[in-house]
Amino acid sequence: MNTSHVWELEAALLSPAMHTSERAADRRDAASFDRLVVEEQAYVARLVGRLVGWRSDVDDLVQDVFVSALGGWARFRGDCSARTWLTRIALNKCRSYGRRRWVRERFLAAWQAQADSTAPIQRASAESGEVAAQVRHAVERLRQRDREVIVLHYLEQVSPADVAGVLNISQNAVEVRLTRARRRLKEILSREVEQ
Repeated sequence: MNTSHVWELEAALLSPAMHTSERAADRRDAASFDRLVVEEQAYVARLVGRLVGWRSDVDDLVQDVFVSALGGWARFRGDCSARTWLTRIALNKCRSYGRRRWVRERFLAAWQAQADSTAPIQRASAESGEVAAQVRHAVERLRQRDREVIVLHYLEQVSPADVAGVLNISQNAVEVRLTRARRRLKEILSREVEQ
């Protein structure tokens, strides 16, 4: 192949028409991702809020979920629904947030104990008399694994089969976790009522 043919082939590959079709595909992908964000943002925000205990960091975590999703959008194969995929991303972000928060709280508690030898900082309890606030507080106090199944099944009304798919465990394991989480939630709520 002589060099003039190579230049012609390269020019054809790099023609403006090729760039236009590539840009159209990019816009189509960007548009589909934009639609996904619009359709699922409220769900992701509610899920993240419930998983991290309705804290002020929810907006930042939701943004992190969608930034991660955007980075993986081109690789999303569609093996599951987009909502399931976003739920997995949200769970992972919330788990990471929980680990960082746990470390930060332990550090602050140790620092506070050294500073004035008082007990570690205690979480403010939910307002008395408001059942929803008591339940939110009790759910927040559950272990991460228990909180995930409670939030997904009862608050987001995801079926046990779908929860199993999201958490990548068997449906039987989901049922066991739900039973254990309900028992712990009942214990927490009964202790709060006694106080």
